[in-house]
Formats: sequence, structure tokens, C-alpha cells
Amino acid sequence: MTEPIQTISLALTPEEQEAVDALQQEMGLAGPSEVIHVLLRQAQQRVSVVCPTCGHSARKTAEDVASCTSCMSVLELSDGIWQVISLQ
Repeated sequence: MTEPIQTISLALTPEEQEAVDALQQEMGLAGPSEVIHVLLRQAQQRVSVVCPTCGHSARKTAEDVASCTSCMSVLELSDGIWQVISLQ
């Protein structure tokens, strides 16, 4: 694991702390910070868009539109179905 760039302090409600403790135990993680790291990575992956044409990451440009950073395709993201519109 790499050294943290920034340390963040969170004030959790008792329910949130209970959820973190349960996830830590269920996932076999060493501490609460590892749970938060896993949750952050999952959240980041959920919002990431990967171009179905070339497999590289795409950048969201509007609510339901993304632009691929590699092949420059425009992706329409409506209803979870990606339609690739090539700019070529």
C-alpha cells in the first residue's frame, strides 16, 4: 500500500460506524481506513466510463454523453446502453 497523500477525518454516525465495522469484518480488512478506501474505489469505478470501441477511459461531457480520450468516439449513455458514435 502506498503512503497517503492526505489524511481525512470523518465523523460517522453510530449506524455508519456499525456499517463500517460490519464491512471490515465481512471483507477481512485490517481497519476502517481500508473499508473507506475500498468504498471510494468502488464509487470511482461506478462513475467511470470505459469506451466499448477501444477500452480506454472516456470523459463525461454532458449528463448522458461521454467523449473517449483515445479514439475520440462520442458515447451516448442513455438507460445504461452505450451507443458509440464515431467522430471519424
